[in-house]
Amino acid sequence: MMVFGEMERRSTELRIIDGIEKVEHVPFPTGDQFWVRFNRPLDLKKLQGVVKSNGCKLIKFGGLPSKLPRKLSEVLWSGVTHVIVKKTGGFGKFTSMLGFEPEGIAKIVTDLHGPYQIFIANNEDGVHVLYDYLELKYVPPAPPPPKAAPPPKPPAPAAKPSVSTSPPPSAPQAPAVPAKPATVTTPPSTLDKKTAPQ
Repeated sequence: MMVFGEMERRSTELRIIDGIEKVEHVPFPTGDQFWVRFNRPLDLKKLQGVVKSNGCKLIKFGGLPSKLPRKLSEVLWSGVTHVIVKKTGGFGKFTSMLGFEPEGIAKIVTDLHGPYQIFIANNEDGVHVLYDYLELKYVPPAPPPPKAAPPPKPPAPAAKPSVSTSPPPSAPQAPAVPAKPATVTTPPSTLDKKTAPQ
């Protein structure tokens, strides 16, 4: 990841270097890039040595699309001629020749509309390679400031006495009235005929 303030400082430093036409910070949704446009061809042998000393590899890219007619190559090819990668295998080298760009820390692009070459750094490792190539002292970006400590949580309230799990009492009820004993009356039709007066 690149720090915006560092890119501004670097832009100012590099604009005065002989052989550099333009320096830009280019934001993309996938991440910021640092573009340096040279007004003369890059010394690829020197760049190869710098890349190797940084533990990376310089892979030739876009060999097949670059051979197409200009109008067709402008549609199919972004102008990338070399990609600087940290790790790659034989398959990565093969697919890069067919036009599948490997994930790298930087790339060299030929401007399809002019005689310029552009060094595009995708991250700080790519910027470091660029500074080594230009024989400038690379100063890594300052570490980000420490994150502010979150505010302390308020003290927990004092523990309340334990509450039983019985349901809360309902509304007060009127006192119960004692029930009268039930008197059973027998209807006259059910009385025994013997006991009935005649």
